[in-house]
Amino acid sequence: MREKLINIAIHEILGKYKINARWEKFHGPGIDGILNIEYKNHTDKFHVVLKKELREIQLKHIYELATDHHPLMVIAENLFPKIENVLERYRIAYIDMNGNINIETDKVLLKVAGKRHKYFQKEQYGRAFTKTGLKVLFLFLTSENDINDTYREIAGNAGIATGNIKLILQGLVEGGYALKLNEKELRITNTKKLFQQWVTAYNDTLKPALHIDNFRFNDPNDFNNWKNLKLEKPDMQWGGEGAGNIYTDNLQPEILTLYTTQTKTELIKKYRLLPDRKGNIKVFKKFWKDNRKYKIAVPPVIAYADLIATASRRCIETAQKIYEQHIENTLQ
Repeated sequence: MREKLINIAIHEILGKYKINARWEKFHGPGIDGILNIEYKNHTDKFHVVLKKELREIQLKHIYELATDHHPLMVIAENLFPKIENVLERYRIAYIDMNGNINIETDKVLLKVAGKRHKYFQKEQYGRAFTKTGLKVLFLFLTSENDINDTYREIAGNAGIATGNIKLILQGLVEGGYALKLNEKELRITNTKKLFQQWVTAYNDTLKPALHIDNFRFNDPNDFNNWKNLKLEKPDMQWGGEGAGNIYTDNLQPEILTLYTTQTKTELIKKYRLLPDRKGNIKVFKKFWKDNRKYKIAVPPVIAYADLIATASRRCIETAQKIYEQHIENTLQ
């Protein structure tokens, strides 16, 4: 894959814009090579990281590499628009195999956006990563044995129609995330990769559909006392930065995230929340069943996904702590 990425980036993508580029080896941890971009008798040397797909969980490492190896470039088979925006914000160059480019130096400015499916076709895993499938995958990531429950039990626990389950399980097998042990039993495989892909798909596909509205407190001072808000557990739980604070005790929220089964009207009446498109409280529909009635924070997997999606360095660092302390050991 390395050679394919390099050749397409140099000859097909940059070559299309008549930019000469030359690859050279680099000996050092984290860097795959040097891309020399030549333009008008001037050469810019980029330290390059090659990726099949860059995910939120890897951004912290990319930031660190960019600090030590400037300028840095990511060459990837696929980059989601959200990831591209983050890379641009931190002045990290990129080329993806769909033809999207961001290169900015004193001599070269090349920005190409909106290209899709030009050099590679997106992998299709059936229904596994649809909005419905993501609810089922959440079950499997938090309770692996659920994959061998009956279709009716899985559907009931996930809150979806029974008819979807067979297609979702087939998608997992086809994608290499589940292995058939026999005619009746499956086993989740590649759990860490499955988790990473779930986080990306959740933030891109399912979470936007769960958004109820943005709010603000009627009294702005209540924001600083958010922990004193008496939530009706488990119908309401803190996600995002609030969950990060609860799990690690070292993140002061700037934006609050709530997951709830209550209606917008109930939120306004019970908690003195005012709808505000630019409000600092983001409220989402709670899609999972939760027997942890004593918990005021969402499950670690949701908290991690929320924090990673912010693209904020402090939130990503907190997400990493949650991953190490509450998630990593469960992904066997």
